[in-house]
Amino acid sequence: MRHNKKDIFKLDFWMFFVKHSLNLYAESANTKAKQKLLGEHKGGGEIYTSASIRQHGQIFVGKNVLIGPGCNLWPGTGKIILKDDILLGPGVQIFASNHQFKKKEIIATQPNTAKDVLIESDCWIGANSIINAGVTLGQGTVVASGSVVTRDTEPYSIVGGVPAETIARR
Repeated sequence: MRHNKKDIFKLDFWMFFVKHSLNLYAESANTKAKQKLLGEHKGGGEIYTSASIRQHGQIFVGKNVLIGPGCNLWPGTGKIILKDDILLGPGVQIFASNHQFKKKEIIATQPNTAKDVLIESDCWIGANSIINAGVTLGQGTVVASGSVVTRDTEPYSIVGGVPAETIARR
């Protein structure tokens, strides 16, 4: 069957319209969920629209928290707790659960292990850093850009590297 240009244009238009409408709906729902996370603290905090927030009910956000563009917060089966006055730079990723990986079982079929993440007040996590499950960042911690934090930090420490280690104190 042959289609003329007019029919193809109509089909392209309707495909674009439906796709655009669905994207707007999804973005609106996600924006409402993000606003709800900050809703308790009127006048403080911001979550960029490009941030990816999953399992909203397992994420707890304090006052004056900035979740930058491209951030991923995935609690999985755990919890992510962000206290007050926290800055998450662009591309920060926080995970509160992990796959098990026993040798004799297929990884995809193994259960997750939940380990909560706690970020105390007055922390700054630099761009493209990763915070792994089970980590507590002590109050006032600064995480250098591109770091992978695999264990707890002392209050007012500056950590960096892969895996992150203390490189200075505030």
